Amino acid sequence: MKKQNRKIISYLLVLITVGILVFYQLKTNKLQNELQANRAFQEQIDTRLAVYNSLLQIDSTLVKGNYKAALSAYQEQLNVNEKNDSTGIRLRIALAKKIIKMQDALRSDASLIAQLRALDSSQIEQSATPKEIRQFDSLSFALEKTKVRLARMENQLQKKSFGQYLTFTSSKGSLMHYVGEVKNKKANGHGLALLDTGSRYEGEWKNNQRHGRGTFYWPDGEYYVGDYVNDKRNGQGTYYWPNGEKYTGAWKDDRRSGEGIFYGKDGKIIANGVWQEDELVQAAKKQKKESR
Repeated sequence: MKKQNRKIISYLLVLITVGILVFYQLKTNKLQNELQANRAFQEQIDTRLAVYNSLLQIDSTLVKGNYKAALSAYQEQLNVNEKNDSTGIRLRIALAKKIIKMQDALRSDASLIAQLRALDSSQIEQSATPKEIRQFDSLSFALEKTKVRLARMENQLQKKSFGQYLTFTSSKGSLMHYVGEVKNKKANGHGLALLDTGSRYEGEWKNNQRHGRGTFYWPDGEYYVGDYVNDKRNGQGTYYWPNGEKYTGAWKDDRRSGEGIFYGKDGKIIANGVWQEDELVQAAKKQKKESR
């Protein structure tokens, strides 16, 4: 009897030992798989950080006024990361092209002003005919008109502040590359921001938050035009979908809240009434036709 009990105990010990070995083997395999996954994730992070660092260096080149060099560098980055443009390289290229176009326009106007200023009234002879005098008056008028146009464009350029550059993290955790008006070292006034998610916002700011009227574009083609308060859609605004659908009406904390209308892609009204937390809670009553 004792001999049989010893055999049973031996079998149990062997089973327990095998079970422990199997458990630790499975645990080891799981840890190795997790380690490999972590290494792959770390490599992705390192690659993404390298791209961000390269873009930040190019952004600094853009801010310093080397627009064409920045544009060329952006295009090189796009060639390398063409399949995954989550860093908003295309938006940066569009911004650089817009700045270069405005700069060329300013140079053209400045050249015209220099030519017109060279025409001094002292160069007109006393015996000038009435026709020549009228031509000179026309040139003088063109000069003043061009000066006004140049001053307006310079004011717009200064207002959009293609010289003030900031990077900061939004209240929603996105990294912002901001170009615009700055006060107290924060985005205040009108400006444009490129997000690390590939989105962009152009409009009014207050203390690094979207505040006032603005337009926000998502990479998938959706965009919103309307009011912002404390970095969220609040007030009146219209949200557009790529398929042609849109919602126009009241917003609260990034959600449709209040009176609003949802239109289909054919422009017909699909839903109209009072919204709450992005859902229609009360349909608008249809107006009855007056009896004749």
